[in-house]
Amino acid sequence: MTNTSRTSHSPGTTRNSLTDTATSSRRRRVATAAAVSVAALFVSVLPATGALAGPVGPAGADGIPRQAVAEPRPGARAVELTPGQREKLLRAAADAGTTTARSLKLGGKEKLLPKDVVKDADGTVHTRYERTYAGLPVLGGDLVVHERATGRTTAGTAATAATAPDAPDAPAITVTWTTDGAISVPTTKATVPAAAAKKTALATARTEGTGEAVPDGAPRQVIWAKGGVSTLAWESVVNGVREDGTPSELHVVTDAESGKKLQEFDTKHAGVGQGQFSGKVQVGSVRNGDVYELTETQGGNHKTYDLNGGGSGTGTLFTDADDIWGDGTVANRQTAAVDAAYGARKTFDFYHDQFGRNGIANDGNGGYSRVHYGNEYVNAFWDDDCFCMTYGDGFDNVNPLTALDVAAHEMTHGVTSTTANLYYYNGESGGLNEGTSDIMAAAVEFFANNPNDVPDYEVGELIDINGDGTPLRYMDQPSKDGISQDYWSTATEGLDPHFSSGVANHYFYLLAEGSGSKTINGAAYNSPTYDNLPVPGLGLHNAFNVWYRALTLYMTSTTDYAGARVATLQAAADLFGRSSEAYETVGNTWAAVNVGGRFVNHITLSQPAAQEAAVGQPATLQIDAATSQAGGLTYTASGLPGGLTIDATTGLISGSPTEPGDFTATVTVKTSGGNSTTAAFPWTVIPSGGDFFVNPGNVNIPDAGDPVESPLVVTGHDGNAPSDLQVTVDIVHTWRGDLVIDLVGSDGTVRRLKNYNSDSADDVHETYTVDASTIPANGTWKLRVQDVYAYDTGYIDSWKLTF
Repeated sequence: MTNTSRTSHSPGTTRNSLTDTATSSRRRRVATAAAVSVAALFVSVLPATGALAGPVGPAGADGIPRQAVAEPRPGARAVELTPGQREKLLRAAADAGTTTARSLKLGGKEKLLPKDVVKDADGTVHTRYERTYAGLPVLGGDLVVHERATGRTTAGTAATAATAPDAPDAPAITVTWTTDGAISVPTTKATVPAAAAKKTALATARTEGTGEAVPDGAPRQVIWAKGGVSTLAWESVVNGVREDGTPSELHVVTDAESGKKLQEFDTKHAGVGQGQFSGKVQVGSVRNGDVYELTETQGGNHKTYDLNGGGSGTGTLFTDADDIWGDGTVANRQTAAVDAAYGARKTFDFYHDQFGRNGIANDGNGGYSRVHYGNEYVNAFWDDDCFCMTYGDGFDNVNPLTALDVAAHEMTHGVTSTTANLYYYNGESGGLNEGTSDIMAAAVEFFANNPNDVPDYEVGELIDINGDGTPLRYMDQPSKDGISQDYWSTATEGLDPHFSSGVANHYFYLLAEGSGSKTINGAAYNSPTYDNLPVPGLGLHNAFNVWYRALTLYMTSTTDYAGARVATLQAAADLFGRSSEAYETVGNTWAAVNVGGRFVNHITLSQPAAQEAAVGQPATLQIDAATSQAGGLTYTASGLPGGLTIDATTGLISGSPTEPGDFTATVTVKTSGGNSTTAAFPWTVIPSGGDFFVNPGNVNIPDAGDPVESPLVVTGHDGNAPSDLQVTVDIVHTWRGDLVIDLVGSDGTVRRLKNYNSDSADDVHETYTVDASTIPANGTWKLRVQDVYAYDTGYIDSWKLTF
């Protein structure tokens, strides 16, 4: 690998590896329609770094407060289930599937298929389901049902941010949805034939540089669900080989009515590590006649095979006459096998000892490893199909990529696949998937505490990919690699997962260790925050327990960073209680990477942006606030433009301004216990009327989501509108070809202003002339905008009508 792996990537370039060696000159377009720990057993003891530092006290000499107090609730500890116990719970969930679907108010054609189950020490059962509609798999329809041990006769649903389980008003059943509500499509009869879908999939694979692309069977009919929109679709699978030699299993989802591509993702998760040696370590073996076989009976019967340069198959199981494996040199083929077996066992032990997880899929199966893959293959990958790890021998076939963090990173892709199944495509769910593997790789390093691989918060630190001795990624400050993000931004959605993962990596480091300068295991770190305010950290144990519980119980296939914040807060509520200091630390750490606001007086209040409105035109603003304390919030506001009021219970500001001017609004949010916080922001009101009507209020356009509308109220114009009505549209949005823009008249008549196309330029600043002579002038007109393709985002900046 060379420095080309560090150049800017097209938002459409996807590689499930620790570093992306492929680039693309053609921007890939993906159309839409849409989709969302277990507590530690504390069996093993980690090194002192990352442990709790005791109660929060005065700031130290570095100005950073000490780590927050956090003692997990015993009831939130996961019970280790035997394979038989797990299977029994899954069978019970399957038997009750119809009743559960009815209680969740799913449609009559829908069924629930249990995929995984976790049981807490307090008896709470968390069951993860896939959904089908009329027998068709629903991609993006996964959900998790959380059923408390008591009061199970009253079924109900709730968002992920449900009341903490230790609260007396917690519902008996809550649900984490990917796509809320019933699934429905007009027909399950495809207009586009399967052959056309296969052709699209093959073309997509070739565009992505996939060699030897071959369809894996016929496309299957599915329902693609996201954001409440359901689409009949084809899912095609193309097998091949990527440019760096990694096998590819590309899934391409196409609309079964229009033939448009809806999404693509690759289920082969690859990465890079280093052919370093783990030193003298114990590996599992079994005697078989006169030889020993490299089989780890205590690690899910994990076996290690030699592919001997091959690119397929299982290979030959390693055997040895004296049970002494390898000699620490690459000349001995067993050396790479020792590292691979060691990495697999340590990863297995970490998940078992810390979370009670019995193997990657929690079914007792340890999978297997294959070493000496291909020729000069500088990579390693996890494959769900074979449930195995595969390692190349690196440059000149003398640098096997069998490092511990490689094994943990790649096997964690397997854990993610069997739990939240975060879709691995450009954007936030892909970044969370990749970040989760980095996070758990760091945790496994600390767990193993091997002196030959000193635990740290760097990724690939021992691999000199660029020839300058730098790591692939830095968790304390991801931007040091020149590409990754330290903080969330509107650009995160379009980034390759390796770089959008920076937000997750930075969050986890801050949650574990806190901000500011420090030295851990001899390595110096200096982690900044988005708002320049310090965060104390919870310690490594608590940080990875929060993340794992959020991943396995509250994240689903399309969870984004805002959803990850909600999921980790719910995990913290489970582990430490909603009113705990640890709960607020979890929220404040997200604010430190620009996701959500900080808690002030036990309230988190997102700062409203500057607002614009026009006289006589509807204006709304939802104040976003939450509390860690029991009871609800009340909202008051002062300085609002005349005609606007705030709902004391919901925090929604609404109305129509009555006079122009510049105003400074101040919102106060108060808890039932009397704590309060405020936020001030400007609100400008401009004139509107006569022959000119304008709505300058911003309206966010969801990426590949449902249409949004911005209303205009026209008064003082009797009769119909003119035949040359001027519609001026100002939209801020990258890749404007994604947008469909309609004018909706006062009587509901729709006039198409702009259709989607391949225009890659940014923003829409256009005045359209519309024949509206059959539409009554007075009444509410609307600008309707929909983004029909993924990866690009924006908002309606303003629009106006000129009569």
